[in-house]
This record gives sequence, structure tokens and C-alpha cells, in this order.
Amino acid sequence: MLNIPSQSFPAPSSQQRVSPSGQSGRNKVALKPGHSLMDWIRFAKSGKDLTGLRGRLIEVTQDELHKHNKRDDCWTCIRGMVYNVTPYMDYHPGGEEELMKAAGIDGTDLFDQVHRWVNYESMLKECLVGRMATKAATPGKGKKHKFVFLLILGLYIDLHFFSNCTYP
Repeated sequence: MLNIPSQSFPAPSSQQRVSPSGQSGRNKVALKPGHSLMDWIRFAKSGKDLTGLRGRLIEVTQDELHKHNKRDDCWTCIRGMVYNVTPYMDYHPGGEEELMKAAGIDGTDLFDQVHRWVNYESMLKECLVGRMATKAATPGKGKKHKFVFLLILGLYIDLHFFSNCTYP
């Protein structure tokens, strides 16, 4: 007797399931000849500089990421790592329009909504620009905290001193 699972695979709500109408819910575009996944892998392994940084990895600030938001200069961040996806535009199964939704911003949530299971780290390894910079503390913020601390300390000392004083 066959052991048939009680739940179907993939799950009914999965994006991997083809809907009854034949549409998967994902927008796929017809790619130009020579722009398949295998063509992308070949291109990525060609030794060409796909980052535009000649092999250097940099720390990318939020401001720097925002500057790269055009079709011919497109960076996006996924899980703290920044990729120059410009060379990948013509190879992306969802097309340019889908990639441009994450242009110049953190595209982690958008990426996860559509294809969390995709090994983007391997696919975009040659496009890695660097890591997002951690947000630095705002200048002067530490001084404000120090001032408040000293003010409270001063009030405490004043209250303690004056509460133990006797007046003639």
C-alpha cells in the first residue's frame, strides 16, 4: 500500500504551485535569446567586472545606495549585502520592471515575497559591491545624554545636600 501524505505538495498557498488557470502568480517575461539562466552563469563566470569596482568590496551607506537607482546603474541590498544588478537586468525572469522595484533600496522584503528559496548569493556573487554600512550615532547625541545624566546627578546631590541641612 502506498503511503500518500495527507497534505499536497507543494502546499496550496505556495508560489511553486501552478494555479488552475495555468498562471503561477509570478510575472515572467520572455527573455531575449542568449539570456537564459545558463547564459547568465556563463556571463557571470566570464571574468568581466560586474560590480564596476574592479574587485574591491566597499561599505555602502544608505545615501550611496539611493544614488544607484537607474536602469543603467542599479544597486540593491539583500540581507545587508549590496549587489550591482545592472548586468543581471536582461537575465532576470521577471524582467527589468521587477528588478527596478528594488533599485537603490533594501530589496530584501520584495525578494522574499517572490522567491525566498532562490540562492541569490551564488547567482549574484560576481555582482557583490559590499556590505551595508551600519548606522552611525547621530553627532551630538552622546553629548545630550551626558548633559541629562549630569543634570539628574546635580539634582540628586542638591536634594540630598539640602534635605540633610539644618538652618539656624
